[in-house]
Amino acid sequence: MKILFDYQHFSEQRYGGITRYFANIMHSIDQRDDISYKLAALYSKNYYIRHLHPPLNNPTGEYLVGSKKKREISWNQRYSKYCLQHDDYDIFHPTYYHPYFLKDVKKPFVLTVHDMIHERFPESFAVNDVVAGYKRETIPAADKIIAVSHATKKDLISLYPQVADRVEVIHHGVTLQDFPQTKTPLSIDIPKNFILYVGTRDSYKNFDRFAAAFAEVVKAHPNLYLVAAGGAPFSRTEVSYLTELDIIHRCIRFNASDEVLAQLYQNAQLFVFPSLCEGFGFPILEAFQHCCPVACSNTSSLPEVAGEAALYFDPYDTAAIAATMLQALGKPVVREELVNRGKLRLLNFSISDCMDKTMGVYKSLAK
Repeated sequence: MKILFDYQHFSEQRYGGITRYFANIMHSIDQRDDISYKLAALYSKNYYIRHLHPPLNNPTGEYLVGSKKKREISWNQRYSKYCLQHDDYDIFHPTYYHPYFLKDVKKPFVLTVHDMIHERFPESFAVNDVVAGYKRETIPAADKIIAVSHATKKDLISLYPQVADRVEVIHHGVTLQDFPQTKTPLSIDIPKNFILYVGTRDSYKNFDRFAAAFAEVVKAHPNLYLVAAGGAPFSRTEVSYLTELDIIHRCIRFNASDEVLAQLYQNAQLFVFPSLCEGFGFPILEAFQHCCPVACSNTSSLPEVAGEAALYFDPYDTAAIAATMLQALGKPVVREELVNRGKLRLLNFSISDCMDKTMGVYKSLAK
């Protein structure tokens, strides 16, 4: 059995959860004798597939293809169409929702739905955002759909009830390994006493209420800082808001490599995930891996992932967010208990289980 993956998110992301997800699937296939794959991408700067050496990842390709993003996508899409029309494959698994392939795919295809946030929070995206429209074309056409959580499945079939019998929930997984016995010292110069926030700060991520809650928390913990790892630099609007809250001098934002992010989890007093909606919530598993206590929203998929290993709050209630952070910060025993529960909770999300179920979806479609 041969799986064909396309270029889509490998042309969009250098790092990121979606491309790491597909890279993990490819790695799992490499470990098996009964299945193989091909990646239909001529050129990509994605970190997770650097070992695959796409055909044009060379100085000539950089000149011809990589100089402009539109050119890279155009070349990759044409190559992907060629592979769909001419290659020997059994299952097609696009890496995002663009419907360019619908006229060319001759075999069953699997679509992974990562979330329904574009549909639930359209105000968080530009008026010309195309993702929801793409999904309206590809979701009904898919032969099998992988939803990354039961919450995502529920959102999906509320809008597309006709695909309910084609949806299978497969949670993301992580490599289960020994937990760090000691904290890895920070290799960056930041204050040692901090709360960690990870990811972008789109409106549905609820950073504004979280920041307002943090402003209340620092009244009781005057040496506390907020570290935001990832996302764009603070915008003018955010700087103005954080200044108005009188916490701009306590907020640090930077891009973090996987190595530095691990250090941040290990050294944070608390990881807070205040999002209004998540398709899965992978940072929760990252926090569990690195023995970081978690406080998160009680909405969408987050309780499904965190179980009893997190403190929960209503993300629409700033006072509740602040109270939950104070509960964790005020009692080291609470944070220690959360870490221990996180270690146990992580056992439910092994990468091998995720990959075995994904291979099962492929095999169910193979003829």
